[in-house]
Amino acid sequence: MTTRRVLFAAVLGAGCLTASHLISAECPQSAALAALLDRYVAAVNAHDTSVFPTIFTDGYIQHSGRSPSGLTAQIGNFQRILELWPDIQMHIEDRIIADDKIVARVTFTATHSRTVLNVDPTGRKISFGTIDIWRVQDGKLAEHWDLVDTVGLQKQLHGE
Repeated sequence: MTTRRVLFAAVLGAGCLTASHLISAECPQSAALAALLDRYVAAVNAHDTSVFPTIFTDGYIQHSGRSPSGLTAQIGNFQRILELWPDIQMHIEDRIIADDKIVARVTFTATHSRTVLNVDPTGRKISFGTIDIWRVQDGKLAEHWDLVDTVGLQKQLHGE
């Protein structure tokens, strides 16, 4: 177990914890939440919103302020993302799972082939990071908070 993983476990004081891809054998809930995150990533990378009803609750709460709450809104939000970034891919860099929460450090990659943030397409490959926190209820993502590196994205769009 790496020092970082031991530190996560010590700080959170959780026997049921996963950091990166370490999953406690004593905690089937951690394995289920890790599998839920993996299903979400697979759906995003396949650009398949048809499975979103199996991943998100109907009453999904979105705290970012960039899109409304609810399953239907989440599907629409992702379809808008696909319009802007037709080749977008999601990569999980780190994950922490404890109790009913999933925390992930995520990198998105895509080609700047559409106008984004009032910047005309450049054809450049971009990547931007997010930190996402989800609350899980009844085996589905029920609530979401996130931080997006919009400054890093803007710099890439402008070629800085």
